[in-house]
Amino acid sequence: MAMAAEQADDTRVRRGLGVLALGVVFFVMGLRYGFPLDREQVLLWVIAFLIVGTFGSDRGGARVIRDWLPLAAFLVLYDLSRGIADDVGMPLHVTPQIRADEVLFFGEVPTLWLQDHLYTPGEVQWWEAIISMIYVSHFIVPFLVAGVLWYRSREAWLGYIRRFLTVSYAGVVTYVLFPAAPPWWAAREGYIGPVESTLTRGWNVLGLDIAGRLLEKGKAGVNEVAAIPSLHSAFAFLVAVYLWDRVRPQFRPLLAVYAVAMVFSLVITGEHYVVDAVVGWTYVVVAHVLWSRWEQRRHRGDATAGHDGHGESAATSTLVSRR
Repeated sequence: MAMAAEQADDTRVRRGLGVLALGVVFFVMGLRYGFPLDREQVLLWVIAFLIVGTFGSDRGGARVIRDWLPLAAFLVLYDLSRGIADDVGMPLHVTPQIRADEVLFFGEVPTLWLQDHLYTPGEVQWWEAIISMIYVSHFIVPFLVAGVLWYRSREAWLGYIRRFLTVSYAGVVTYVLFPAAPPWWAAREGYIGPVESTLTRGWNVLGLDIAGRLLEKGKAGVNEVAAIPSLHSAFAFLVAVYLWDRVRPQFRPLLAVYAVAMVFSLVITGEHYVVDAVVGWTYVVVAHVLWSRWEQRRHRGDATAGHDGHGESAATSTLVSRR
C-alpha cells in the first residue's frame, strides 16, 4: 500500500514537471516565433499538454489522441469550407446589417460612433492593448476550456464540443447563403463613413508588433465576407453559457464581462457590427437549448433502462453522482 502511494506521488511529480517543462517550451517558442493563432496549432498544444498531464493514467496518450483527433479533423474541414462562399456566388450583403444596427441604436452605427469618439489616427491608446488581447483570446480560450473540461469530465467535454461544432457549421452555412461585409469593407467602398480595422494596433503598446503582423497574415487567409454570424462573439458567449453552472458564483461576472468585452472589441475595431454578434449569440442559445434537451432525454432513457424495479440502479447512481 505504501509503495503504491509512493509510486502515485512519483507519477504526479513527473506529470507536474512535464507540464512545467512543456509550458517553458511553449513560452520560449511563442516569444521567438509568435504565439499560435490558428486553431490547428492551438489544438496541437492542448493535446500535447493533455498527454503530458495524464502521463501514467488510463486516460493517457492513446485516449487523448482518440478523443481529440476526430475533433481536429472536423475543425480542419471547417477551415477548408469557410472559403467556399465566394465560389458559390451568392450576392454580397452590405446594407442590411448597417440598417439593423441603426434600428438597434436609434440611427447610429456603433462602430462609427466608437471610432469617432475613441479612435485617434496615428496615436495608439493604452486600452487598445486590452482590445487586441481580448480579440486574440478567441484563438485560445475556447480550446483551453475544452482541454480543461476533458481533463475534468469527458462527458462535460462532449457536451461542449457538440455545441461548439454545431455553432461552427451553422456559421459556415450562413456564410455561404448570406455573405456579409464587415464595417471596414463597407467604409472602404463608401457605404458608411470612415472606419479603420484597428485590431492589431494594441500590440504596439506592448512592444509585440510581431503579433500584429502574424494576425494580419492570418486574416489574409480567411474569407473577408464571413461577417454574419460573428463566431468570435459566439464562442466567447458559448464559454460563458456552458461554464455558468460549472463555476463558483463569484466567477460568473467574469464570464459575462468576457462575452460582452469580445463584442465591444469587435465593434470598436471595425471587424463586426453589433447585429453580427447578436446572430452569433442566437446560434449559441439555439444550439445550447437543443443539445440540453437531447442530453436530458438521453439521461432519462439511460436511467429508465438501468432501473431493475427494486430500487435505484447503478446507472442512475452514476448519473446522480456526476451531477
